[in-house]
Amino acid sequence: MSSMALAARRMAPVARQRLAPALAAPRPRLMAVRAAASSAAAEPASASRSAWELKLLYDGQCPLCMREIDFLRSRNGEGKLAFVDIAEPDYDPADNANISFDQAMAYIHAIAKDGRVLTGVEAFRYTYELIGLGYVYAVTKLPGVMPIANAVYDLWAKYRTQLTGREVLGVILERRKLEEAGKASCRTVGEAQACEVKAP
Repeated sequence: MSSMALAARRMAPVARQRLAPALAAPRPRLMAVRAAASSAAAEPASASRSAWELKLLYDGQCPLCMREIDFLRSRNGEGKLAFVDIAEPDYDPADNANISFDQAMAYIHAIAKDGRVLTGVEAFRYTYELIGLGYVYAVTKLPGVMPIANAVYDLWAKYRTQLTGREVLGVILERRKLEEAGKASCRTVGEAQACEVKAP
């Protein structure tokens, strides 16, 4: 079971307490802070643009996701994986199979070198196979297991921002749209980023 599934199980009681108020809360004019991306760990030199077999899109603002990415990077000695932080302002869907920021935030995506787009548990399974840990997700190849695994992942994906102490996904997506449209002003304060909506 991946670290995300284990964390989701541990955080379920906390999530129930936090979700109701979070979903009902009005959107503030001064949006809450979010942690700065901790994606400073560079890919190994062997992970050149031409060497990768799978490009994994990830949310660099998600603390638990970053633990998983850091682990994957540590096992990526052959450079079979390339990593793309969708939270970076220069994320470009055109370079990533036209997967929008909203789509990538809602569900994990991976792009195979041949152009196939993998999502959900299938993306994790192929990722782990490439770094020599295919046995971790091997059980999902058994009949009837993949639908259950995807249902668990779907639940995690739906609430992952709240489960990791962040805003509701809709607020994060709206802030990104405002930033891109020039209707929000964001600045870094220490290790956090604060965004203020500009008056019309």
